[in-house]
Amino acid sequence: MGMVGTGNECYLYVNGISASKPIWLHDTVCLCPAKSAVKWNEIMSLFENDIDFSIAVLCNPTMASQLHIIADDTEHLIANAWNSQWDCILLGALLNCNVMCNLQSDQPIEKIAQAQYVHVTNYELRALLSTAYSISEADEEWIFKNYDAAYALLEKECYQTAVHAMASYRWHSVPRVQLAVIWSGIESLFNVNTEVSFRISLYIANFLSDNEAEAKQIFKQVRKMYSLRSSAVHGNKTKDNLESAVVESADLLNRILRRCAETGSLPDVDNLVFNLNIPTS
Repeated sequence: MGMVGTGNECYLYVNGISASKPIWLHDTVCLCPAKSAVKWNEIMSLFENDIDFSIAVLCNPTMASQLHIIADDTEHLIANAWNSQWDCILLGALLNCNVMCNLQSDQPIEKIAQAQYVHVTNYELRALLSTAYSISEADEEWIFKNYDAAYALLEKECYQTAVHAMASYRWHSVPRVQLAVIWSGIESLFNVNTEVSFRISLYIANFLSDNEAEAKQIFKQVRKMYSLRSSAVHGNKTKDNLESAVVESADLLNRILRRCAETGSLPDVDNLVFNLNIPTS
């Protein structure tokens, strides 16, 4: 897996997410709409081998957006392209969808016939079977207000871990493993070592809401979810619907990640622990 580049701009074709208009994520990266009109006979010579050509064909039906990447020179362009893979991961985590870039080119997808190269960035084939998530106006507004803060938090290992867990849990097909991945992301943000079920439920409730009644409800829900998570991860038999538990847990982690971005900070456990306004039962 890697990036190439010439000049001062390139494009990463993105699967799994659809943009209706350009959205600048950074001053060097813009998420743009993509309308694929590939005529394969015109670009077959751009691929190194039949495998790369096959990957491009597989990616094409669900390519719904593209990252336009710019830089002052080729060296910085390649670096920006490499770093922009984190934009795909972060967008997938913040919008709770499966996002991946699998192809890179020097031209937008609409002008691919004029391309000097089409490069396969990875061979994992993520997000190919997912229905593209359509970014709404509310999503655009949220990204405009909070994306910079979310990206800055990636400097913190625990937030990076949580983002990657949120973005990658779908890569696994077994619900028990999905729950383990999701909750590893949740736990990384709260660093709980003792009385885990009670404390993590308390911290999450107080972090997500300043309203006591709502916090109490969140506390009860999270404690139930954590109990099911423990049973599932430890291989215990359960009558609960693990697929539903995965959805609920992913929604919870997504909500926590977005709250971190909105506040521009990680959960302050030392502060949350003093707000003991929730009963243990």
